[in-house]
Amino acid sequence: MNSLEEKFNHLVTGITRTRRVEAASSYSLKLVGLSEIKAGSNVRSYESDVFTASGYQWRLILYPLGNDNDAQFIELSTLKDQKNGYAVKDTCTFGVDIAILKPAEKLETVTFLHNPPNNKFTWKIFHFSNLSDQEFVLSDQFLAGQRYWKIRVDPKREREGVYILFPKPICQTVLSPAVYVMFKLKIRNQLNGNHIERTVVTGRGHGVPKLITQKDLYDKSKGFLVKDTIIVEVEMLCMSQTQVISK
Repeated sequence: MNSLEEKFNHLVTGITRTRRVEAASSYSLKLVGLSEIKAGSNVRSYESDVFTASGYQWRLILYPLGNDNDAQFIELSTLKDQKNGYAVKDTCTFGVDIAILKPAEKLETVTFLHNPPNNKFTWKIFHFSNLSDQEFVLSDQFLAGQRYWKIRVDPKREREGVYILFPKPICQTVLSPAVYVMFKLKIRNQLNGNHIERTVVTGRGHGVPKLITQKDLYDKSKGFLVKDTIIVEVEMLCMSQTQVISK
């Protein structure tokens, strides 16, 4: 369905019949003398009085002998047969329930950007051993996609490993839409090409706990801590970008 009109037409022509005992909530029309309406009579259609429902004015239009241009609601023979319970003592009642569905007040659009612009960031952390008692350190902010980010590293020596956490978007709050990111974290080996890296997919979570052990990091022969400096790199592979607009 490409339009609201097509959806509406589909609903009108695709009639669903259910049984209920409740009276119509918007308007009821009682038709007395059903048997008097016969072929050849002038009663081709009947329009009810105007009634108000959901802030609009309406009429209920009946075609007791049928209407070739619209979908049939019930066969006349079925309606008139008293054993079916629709017409009792030559009287039947029609009703209508009208409810207007309001359009959504907001539209949220989420787009997943693969390899967004400026998606690589390198952070050299100097004098790393001097940070061994700190809970965490933050990088400078960097732009990837349409957001600014920071990387957090937990260097505390008493832990088993060095924690490099999820690059958090700047100005992200608990009430903000979740930002889903796939990124690659890397600790560069400054002696050879044996870097440590891991790819992570996350939303409102952390990144890579224990990317490297303290033992391997402080082992000078491993090549990750050189001249008391480590090099952390992040490559943002894919990220969600959300826009919420009021209609």
